[in-house]
Amino acid sequence: MKPSLCLLPLLLCAANLAWGQAKPGANTSTAAAQAAAASRDPDIRISRRKPAPTVDVDVKRGYEALQAGRFGEARGAYEQALKRDGALRDALIGLAWAMEGLEDHQGAQAALRRLLELYPRDAEALAAQYLVGGGIPGDAAARFKQLAERSERNAPLHFALGVIHAEQNRWGEARLSFERAAALEPGQPDYLYNFALALDRLGQGPEAMRAYVKALNLSYRQPAAFNQEAVRNRLRALAAPAS
Repeated sequence: MKPSLCLLPLLLCAANLAWGQAKPGANTSTAAAQAAAASRDPDIRISRRKPAPTVDVDVKRGYEALQAGRFGEARGAYEQALKRDGALRDALIGLAWAMEGLEDHQGAQAALRRLLELYPRDAEALAAQYLVGGGIPGDAAARFKQLAERSERNAPLHFALGVIHAEQNRWGEARLSFERAAALEPGQPDYLYNFALALDRLGQGPEAMRAYVKALNLSYRQPAAFNQEAVRNRLRALAAPAS
């Protein structure tokens, strides 16, 4: 049986979610809280002239392992970081994605619940909670949609909102969300793949082909969650003359 195309509700290779704000100069619990505040209101900018703190060595090691698909190693690195600081935001979200990569869905949800207990308004944590398959209960779901709709620069939020729209067969809205995510992070193959799939579902064959090709080319350079053979089969089908 040939593999078929499907929506990607998981974003295991979106290590930027796990990296979060864990870039040089931004990895402390205080910085994470500030970043969460900024994501709630993208017009707010927090500026400080203090020396930039360094990235936690285990968070950095976990991120690199996660990008390479070494989920067991990533889990160990993030757990080591959390032994020193149990409220380390980037370690918690990284641990969740590592657990998901190991197909430990309960472990992933537990890490995200802990993260949201500490940072209840963390937009990326809400996106991750939806993407790993646990959904977002009640009022939190509505708040998440508001966060995504208000955000101008948060690609994971737009991606997750696109997944929500697609699962409701609202492909026009899904296309816009996936397009926004892909524009914000053009090097992320899975964003382009879901954008292509939305175009395909809307009957926009030529545009879908271009997006599929871009996603496929990117997937040769970095990990992607979609099935490459399925994309190549779909490209052949779209290119075939109409009978």
